[in-house]
Amino acid sequence: MIKSILSTLILGASIFGNLYAQSLNNYISLGLKNSPLLYDLNNQKLAGKLDSLLVMASFKPQVNQLAQVMHPPSGPGWGYDESITNGGNYSAVLNVNQPLFYKKLINGQLESLNLINQTLRNNEKITLIDLKKGITAQYLTAYTDFIQNQFNQTVLALLSQELKTIKLLVDKGIYQMTDLMNLQVMISAQKIAISQSNIQLSNDVALLNFICGVTDHSEIKLVKPELTVQNSFNPESSPIFAQFRIDSLKNINSKLMIDLNYRPHIGFFADAGFNAIVPENIPHNLGTSFGLNFTVPIYDGKQRKLQYNKINLAENTRTYYKRYYSSQYKIQLDQLTNQLKLTDNLITDIRSQISEQERLIEVYKIELEKGLVRFLDFMTVMNNYVATKNAFLITDMNRLQIINQLNYLK
Repeated sequence: MIKSILSTLILGASIFGNLYAQSLNNYISLGLKNSPLLYDLNNQKLAGKLDSLLVMASFKPQVNQLAQVMHPPSGPGWGYDESITNGGNYSAVLNVNQPLFYKKLINGQLESLNLINQTLRNNEKITLIDLKKGITAQYLTAYTDFIQNQFNQTVLALLSQELKTIKLLVDKGIYQMTDLMNLQVMISAQKIAISQSNIQLSNDVALLNFICGVTDHSEIKLVKPELTVQNSFNPESSPIFAQFRIDSLKNINSKLMIDLNYRPHIGFFADAGFNAIVPENIPHNLGTSFGLNFTVPIYDGKQRKLQYNKINLAENTRTYYKRYYSSQYKIQLDQLTNQLKLTDNLITDIRSQISEQERLIEVYKIELEKGLVRFLDFMTVMNNYVATKNAFLITDMNRLQIINQLNYLK
């Protein structure tokens, strides 16, 4: 009986791990699919394509229909001066405007939109990283609750099974009634621990479902994720640092657009239609006109210099943030790498301790069956063993949390 109990405890919660199939990847897929932020960013990217078409369309010939019918009433001693109003105005003109030599200007505007779209794509990468990292972290939290709950239930089942054996040994006078009572107290404590872990598991799974947009409240079946460090740890490939490069290009392009706005602008215009002062003359006043308009900026109160100063401030801020995040990236990487190393060493130590405790339990098992040791001493050893196993489970999950942070370091 004792040997069966020992081997089952040694296997621990891994017995239950093979029974479930709800994986981390399933939750990540659901979380990404249901994310309103990703949906919004995708629509913003589609809108960006439309903005590019709008810019192109704005530099094509603009055709407008202009029509006016104006008749100022007048009488003896009142009314507008006919030398000004000509007695009325009747016009219908088709107007065409076409800017000329606009290639650099349109390229600048298209580049601005391209940089905005690059920012959207980069924000999408950042959102994906944050979602995957957050979902993984919460999944690991829920899985920790789940595996501890299963382990606690395993211990309870074994203690309940042992209770029957101890009753028989008490009846035979091998052990005292206090040994039986101590075992009953342990069973009660274990039931309370299971109830507490059930509540915690329910809360953490509910939060996981909330993050992923899952509305299905059927039984959740979690499996241990196999996480390994996959990040290349190259800051230049991080989307945060990619945004710094995009912001630099934005500042350069903004200066270019300012310069283009201060260059001379020339455009072609033409119209055709009729323009008459009395309706009966309309057939005789059909005509057309065309020409060029030319604009040269001369003075605007030094706005160009002020705009340049704003861009320089933005560039200084960008440079400062880049230096700061470069330093923070290195600090986080060093801290997480060191934590992972220490955690791996701790896991090795705990495994060694578990092995020693298992050997000790084997010795106790032999002496217990012969009535050579107190049952209370045996239960103390078992309690220590269960506590060590729980410490191992928690430490192992902490290790996965560190790997999760390393993989999604940005």
